[in-house]
Amino acid sequence: MKNSLLLAAIGLLASCSWVELEEDARQVTLAAPQDITECKQVSHVTASVMDGMGPFTRNQGKMGEELATIARNEAARLGGDTVVPSSSIVDGRQHFTVYLCQ
Repeated sequence: MKNSLLLAAIGLLASCSWVELEEDARQVTLAAPQDITECKQVSHVTASVMDGMGPFTRNQGKMGEELATIARNEAARLGGDTVVPSSSIVDGRQHFTVYLCQ
């Protein structure tokens, strides 16, 4: 019984989001490559999160949300207003290109 509760608690923690969108990043949008037409490339960023805990793997959708949030936070620091994923998620990491599209 105790082991079941412990496993359930670990599973619940693995699904939680710990990444907060910073105030400055609220204006940064997540876009697709085809949406970037008249934008200036600012930089590249790599975002990473935990992809699991022990035998538990995290939900790809939740990891994708967190990675995009991290990329948006970093884009705001770099002076960008748009981020575009430039890779898929591998081992909890994803690459993004930062653009200025004003």
